[in-house]
Amino acid sequence: MNSEASIHVLHVDDEPDFAELTAEFLKREDDNFTVTTATSASEGLEHLSCGDFDCIVSDYDMPSQNGIEFLKSVRENSPDLPFVLFTGKGSEEIAGEAISAGVTDYLQKKRVADQYTVLANRLRNAVERYRAEKERKRQRKAIETAQEGISILNENDEYIYVNQAYADIYGYDPDEMEGEHWELVYPDSDTAIVRDVILPTVAEDGYWSGETTGLRADETTFVEDHTVAQTDASELVCSVRDRSVEQEQEMALTQFRTLVETLNDPVYVLDETGHFEYVNDAFIELVGYEREEIIGASPTLIKSSEVVDRSKNHLGRILSSDGPDSIQFEIEILPNQGEPIPCEDHMGVLPYEGESFEGSVGILRDISERKERKQELEQTNTVLRTIVENLPMGVLVEDAERDVLMANGQLGETLGVPIDSEEVIGRDCATAAEEFKSRFTDPEAFIEVISERLEHRELVQNEELQLTDGRVVERDYVPYTLPEGEANIWLYRDVTTRKQQNQELEQANEFLSQTQTVADVGGWELDRRTESLRWTDEVYQIHGVNMDFEPTVENTVEFYHPEDQTTIQDAVERVLTDGEPCDLELRIVTADDEVRWVRTRGEPWREDGKIVGVRGTFQDITQRIERQQRLEEFASVVSHDLRNPLNVATGHLDLVADECDNDHLDSVRRALERMEALIEDLLILARDNKEVSDTQPVDLATIADRCQENVQMEQGRVITTVDRTVWADSSRLKQVFENLFRNAVEHGGPEVTVTVGELTDGFYVEDDGAGIPTDERNAVFELGYSQSANGTGFGLNIVKQIVDAHDWQIRVTDGTDGGARFEITNVNFVNK
Repeated sequence: MNSEASIHVLHVDDEPDFAELTAEFLKREDDNFTVTTATSASEGLEHLSCGDFDCIVSDYDMPSQNGIEFLKSVRENSPDLPFVLFTGKGSEEIAGEAISAGVTDYLQKKRVADQYTVLANRLRNAVERYRAEKERKRQRKAIETAQEGISILNENDEYIYVNQAYADIYGYDPDEMEGEHWELVYPDSDTAIVRDVILPTVAEDGYWSGETTGLRADETTFVEDHTVAQTDASELVCSVRDRSVEQEQEMALTQFRTLVETLNDPVYVLDETGHFEYVNDAFIELVGYEREEIIGASPTLIKSSEVVDRSKNHLGRILSSDGPDSIQFEIEILPNQGEPIPCEDHMGVLPYEGESFEGSVGILRDISERKERKQELEQTNTVLRTIVENLPMGVLVEDAERDVLMANGQLGETLGVPIDSEEVIGRDCATAAEEFKSRFTDPEAFIEVISERLEHRELVQNEELQLTDGRVVERDYVPYTLPEGEANIWLYRDVTTRKQQNQELEQANEFLSQTQTVADVGGWELDRRTESLRWTDEVYQIHGVNMDFEPTVENTVEFYHPEDQTTIQDAVERVLTDGEPCDLELRIVTADDEVRWVRTRGEPWREDGKIVGVRGTFQDITQRIERQQRLEEFASVVSHDLRNPLNVATGHLDLVADECDNDHLDSVRRALERMEALIEDLLILARDNKEVSDTQPVDLATIADRCQENVQMEQGRVITTVDRTVWADSSRLKQVFENLFRNAVEHGGPEVTVTVGELTDGFYVEDDGAGIPTDERNAVFELGYSQSANGTGFGLNIVKQIVDAHDWQIRVTDGTDGGARFEITNVNFVNK
């Protein structure tokens, strides 16, 4: 057999001896067999990846991967390669699984020599079928890609195959024609010619060629070049070419020549040697040479050598197998007289058949004016683009076809997507909108609204859109008209911050309004430039006047109590002159002649560093003043009416103690001392511990030492490790230290050690006593809480009130030595 009939077999079997034996027997059966062996499926796949095999023989029972698993791996890349399963396991289950997996043949191993004869025959048959099918596919592919109409008819004169070109000639789909008789494509008057002349000639000579009349699906007829040949299988192969197309082309060529002669654009034709073969009148007018000078001349007559070389390179691209049909490029024409002329050269090749190049054709267009306009436009565009790029908003400009004309980088930042302002030019806006719509909380509405705007083409401004990242953008749509047609501008602005600010402002105004109403706090503003005074609603209400009352400096001063008018006038003058803020508690007489206490505060109002007025608050504090007066009366009663009897009792106790010695007297003395402590704490509570009227620098170490002297610590001591000065009300801070020291003595005993130390933003007071249980640390600041029989239950509550009045914070934790530790933070240090 020749080399084309040789069969390369890949035999995979995990028993090397059997694989070699099979290879030997196959070569004996037919010396055209070439066998490559592999002992595993993985090795077989390696051979298959780098070798060219005609078939595969494989065992079934192999380690790691059996024959059917190997078959499935082969089928992934070689779906049609013959695969014979040659196995010692012959069960119906394995055979069925092999057939399902796409095995070509299945053969059971036997202990007889003739099994190799059977194997060889099956391999030859499978390979022959495989090769024949490959050839049929190759031929079919060639027919499919042919531009000429080709069909195949069986012995019954029915179409068994038509390519797309054949079906297109007659106006059918290929599927419609297959199975139909050839009479489908001939008029009734011509079917006799086919039966009586063409078919007999083909039967006798095997071939016929000539002109026939074709019938299209729409009942129109045309002249066709027709060739019919007979195959060895008695099938007829027909090729058809529509002659009417050629006739139309000839007519079109005549019309084209007429058109070229009358064109205003210069047209030229170069022959296969690259010399001028034809030019029209417009070409002669452009270059300024006579026709006789041009015909037969080289393009170097009117082009520089560089331009000629560039034109040849473009022609080479057109002639390449994958090149374009034509190329458009800019050149300079060198006329007989005058300056070079910028032109656009649209070059193509003349139609030709076979390998013979017939020449090229080109159309020139003078683009001098266009170049000037382009330069001017580029300058204008540069200015516009600079403006657009620096606008604080996203800009998108699109033409009537919705192609992007311009976009700036701010557009991408506003929408939260990466956008290159240069690369996006020319992109389809509709496609881009589909890509960007997921950025919006209502993607479909985003697309629908764009369509509505384009349909109505009406100006729309400040349209709000919500983004999925929580931001808000405003969009403007501006329709306008370009010389080339309609266009659209879309402007996007991120207004998230502005919206938040407006919302916060509205909330603040609402809160301020509610606060004014609830707290009886109003605001006022004095403009020294216009001498005008403005009040908020609450100020009108506090003065007891209607909203139509027009406040002035003079009538406002008259509202104050006669004894307080000079005070308010002097304070406002100091704010205007020295910039010194004021905070006063004064009396006013309302429109109803009612005396009310008010707190008025004023701050300098500056513009460009200059005081232009005063802005302040105005609060009715009558109730607080009255409450404070009642508390002072209560404190007076406590101080006088309770202390006097207590002093009398203490004096009599001393007299009794001098006369007799009794253990009950100590209990009485402790009770009187407890009453004294209760009175002292009640007096403190009676004062307003919720406000601090005056703060000044206070040295923590100094005040701690002084407080130690006021607390009976007996053998106890205070260790001060802090060296800081704080802003505080000195008398209130003194109460804090004394109460914390007393609390340490009450719960830690007379020998307790108290440490005052420094924190990052405050200070602490801790003792080495028993400490405070974790679950009671929040309760220690409540009124009446005490773990000591001698405690009043008011001391730590007083500490908490004073700390809160200073805007400090206090918490209880464990001390270093196991006692209680009070940490006071958020303190304002003087030298911090």
